[in-house]
Amino acid sequence: MRRIIKEMNRTLLMSGLLAGMLGIACSGTSVEEEAPAVSTEMIGTEIGQTAPNFEVYAMDGSKVTLEDFRGRPLFVNFWAWWCPPCIRDAEPFMHIAAKYEGRIDFLFVGVNRFYRDEEPLDPAEFEAGFGPGLERFQQGLQAARLVRPSDESEKNDPEKMAGVAARNEDVIAYYMTSPTSLFDFRGYWERQFRAKTNQRYGIPVTYLIDSEGRIKLDVHPNDQHWDQHDDILEDLIAGKDLSHYAERFPIPPKHQREEASGS
Repeated sequence: MRRIIKEMNRTLLMSGLLAGMLGIACSGTSVEEEAPAVSTEMIGTEIGQTAPNFEVYAMDGSKVTLEDFRGRPLFVNFWAWWCPPCIRDAEPFMHIAAKYEGRIDFLFVGVNRFYRDEEPLDPAEFEAGFGPGLERFQQGLQAARLVRPSDESEKNDPEKMAGVAARNEDVIAYYMTSPTSLFDFRGYWERQFRAKTNQRYGIPVTYLIDSEGRIKLDVHPNDQHWDQHDDILEDLIAGKDLSHYAERFPIPPKHQREEASGS
């Protein structure tokens, strides 16, 4: 009797093992192949990728990350107060941001200067921290001429020039006080997002990002004229595909990176 029970247990054990092996074979998965699911989210600066979570500073010195703005469409513009095409956009951007307030967050990320991509950053700037750099950016911004006369007749009219000066003060005040006017310490993130233009013609660069943090459109040439592209901004709000709008913004050959232009 004991022998019969032993044989039955052995048969059951073998049957269980066989069933387990068949189950693994049918699923096409071995024990060694089982692993936790890995996220397929791609982080980068290409259309369709999730934008890198940059860390920059507001004008009051507080740290700001891109993740802080997740949940609403974003317009991210890298610029500088000394950059001629950026200056041309400064006042229009102030008005566009007001027009789309509550629907799109406009982030203006300023830099002090260009760093050559192939050269290491200055170790002294790591030691000094972001404070002196932010102070230099603010000093330059406060002295900048972000609104300029449109022609010689305006330039030669004292009354009109007084209006230009008043508008300039308003624009400077906006970029000095807006919580979305930001400073890119050491220009690190400007270099990461300036993926398609060379060091000399690096800004302005604009990225449109959806509420999930995915890049919908990147614009690299100098003159962008965003006051003429309401349709793109409305489609960003609507969550539509924006990739076809890239044809509006061809990158001039002299702006392209050498490897991109084939030179």
